[in-house]
Amino acid sequence: MNLKDINPVTNSRKMNNLMESRFGFKLDYDRLTYVKAQQLVKLVNENLQRIRHSFGVHTAERNPKYMELLMIRESIGRWMKENQHLMESEMGKSEAILAAKDMVDSIQDMVEKVSKMQVEQLPALIDTIRDQIGMAEADTFKNAMSQLLTNISQELGQARETADTSARALAGEDMGGMSMGGMGGPGDMGAMDAMSTAPSLGEPSDLDTDEFGATDAAAGGMEPVGREKR
Repeated sequence: MNLKDINPVTNSRKMNNLMESRFGFKLDYDRLTYVKAQQLVKLVNENLQRIRHSFGVHTAERNPKYMELLMIRESIGRWMKENQHLMESEMGKSEAILAAKDMVDSIQDMVEKVSKMQVEQLPALIDTIRDQIGMAEADTFKNAMSQLLTNISQELGQARETADTSARALAGEDMGGMSMGGMGGPGDMGAMDAMSTAPSLGEPSDLDTDEFGATDAAAGGMEPVGREKR
């Protein structure tokens, strides 16, 4: 396959079919989000640069792994243009998620304030009461406030955990089956999903610049392009 073979393809779905027929894998667009697409394009660009730097642009264009990465980038780029509405939708979702995480942070601030009362303010106040009012009054106040602050701290701690879990679920951080771990070169994507021969697209935090195996691709020799489906 040459670079010119990519241009006549009109949309991402046809590009996906072309990748499947030529390289034996395709992207699972049903699982893709706009944010993940942006992260994936960034990852592909980094690996393309590594191959170019290893062999030079003209030599790299004869490397099948390089062509696979180009097609992935082109296919995702077309999908992003076709799904601009997702960007607006995801921006709204992101704002809601950030608001939920702000609530978690607010509860965490309460936890820290109560902890400061227990560790710093209460002991100092008890000393003042003992000196200015009396020992008995200081002990009574200490017992009452110590238990009160302990109860508040425990309840706030549980509330913080509940809020954090809810915010993470809202953000989809607890969803399984979307990791890119173990991915080799692009030609190995089909092994990750035997049913659809599609790669599993992970969260941005799962992405690693080595997981596309660009180093392996660059070192894999210069076998002729235009292979049939594996």
